[in-house]
Amino acid sequence: MGNETKNEIIEAGRKAMIAKSYNGVGLNEILTDAGVPKGSFYHFFKSKEELGVAVIEASVVENTEKLRQALTDPKLSPLNRLEQYFIWARDDINSRELRQECLICKLALELSSLSEPLRLAVRQGWDQWRVIMTDCLREAQQAGEIDSSHDPEALAEFIVYSFEGAMIRVQVDNHIRPVNQFLHFVFQVLLKQAG
Repeated sequence: MGNETKNEIIEAGRKAMIAKSYNGVGLNEILTDAGVPKGSFYHFFKSKEELGVAVIEASVVENTEKLRQALTDPKLSPLNRLEQYFIWARDDINSRELRQECLICKLALELSSLSEPLRLAVRQGWDQWRVIMTDCLREAQQAGEIDSSHDPEALAEFIVYSFEGAMIRVQVDNHIRPVNQFLHFVFQVLLKQAG
């Protein structure tokens, strides 16, 4: 019983929380899906909350790697990398018939007022994304693609907030329009090419 069992519990937790939410799924259901007895669970985690933090952290790692790869692609200009990443994200959710698979976005509102460790795990994930986007935006400024007077860190934070809000509206509206509006206003209005 080692990392493989722990990863099975985390993956079962991720699937269950995406399907039902953190509060909507019980620990027994997660462990049944993982095929793990309760005693084994407590070998790895002290509580469901600790499992929730591990699920969020695993999701952050996966999403951060996708973002880092997209925003450091040398074949594209910095601004084009950023725009193509969000176009990919839009097309990805469209391909899943608007089903929300981003655990971070799904759990953010549910958990923010309930659990400090879970809230901090979400926040740390968004902070990592902001840092990666900030670097890309600085590159875009150096390349003359966007206005050099923008604060790249504040701009990156705004982009993260805006996209996460658009993703929440996609779920509420059951339509991709909010992400299309995000793409238009961020890339055609706010970050319109210099010159």
